[in-house]
Amino acid sequence: MKLWSNIWVWLHRIGLREVPVWFETSESITSEFQTIGKKLKIFRFIPNPFPFYDWIMGFYERVSNREALRGPILERARKIVDVGAGTGYLLSRLVKATRENQEIVAVDLSQQMLDNSESYLSKHYLLTQRTSFRQADCRTLPWEENTFDLYVSSYLFDLLPETELRQALKEMERVLVPDGYAILITMTTELDDIPWISRTFYRLMNEFYCLGYDKGRWNLIWRSLFAGYAPHCRPIALGSYLRDLDNMVMTYTKVSRVSLFPVRIYYVRKSHG
Repeated sequence: MKLWSNIWVWLHRIGLREVPVWFETSESITSEFQTIGKKLKIFRFIPNPFPFYDWIMGFYERVSNREALRGPILERARKIVDVGAGTGYLLSRLVKATRENQEIVAVDLSQQMLDNSESYLSKHYLLTQRTSFRQADCRTLPWEENTFDLYVSSYLFDLLPETELRQALKEMERVLVPDGYAILITMTTELDDIPWISRTFYRLMNEFYCLGYDKGRWNLIWRSLFAGYAPHCRPIALGSYLRDLDNMVMTYTKVSRVSLFPVRIYYVRKSHG
């Protein structure tokens, strides 16, 4: 009886669990970014591995990144912050989608990532004076309250441990102006609002992903290419964390994908409190 009970519980949890992150702090994740070139096993001849990483992982992330920036929210923002700019793809889309009177600040804890983001924009002739770069921690952003009209982040919150995730969300809330918006993209376990066929498939994909991710056990391909480095994001229920904030209201969400795995895009507005 207990065996069947355990099986029943497991079936109901398939694709809905939130596995622990690989690293205890964001600093340790950044350390991995800083040393990724030394850890590559097959492609050691590449002097800068980030374009290669962006080609492998960023290729799959581009569908959701492009989809997230569609709509009127972007048009109204005058001061935009991209937190966790990474290799620079989403930042390049922001530059393309905005006008000369809109300022963009790219933020990352890794200076190496910021340098690569700047190089990415320069390579694609998108580097402008209205775009600046700032090394900073998403948990303690160096700006006053009510600074930004729009906060954008792609695949950042789903790689943070819970304590840091909550700190980063509170900081997002602090730097946004009243009626300012956040556009957040994460891998997701929140699948209730999609058709059951898609929901079943996505839950199975999440479970497959988590089985490889949990406790750092990823498949042999990743271990060979990146010495176990990538990927670090994992499915989470970001909506449950957002609902704990005092002044942030979810106005709309939609489901996208990264490869075969489900992604949710959140559009969140800061109320007047």
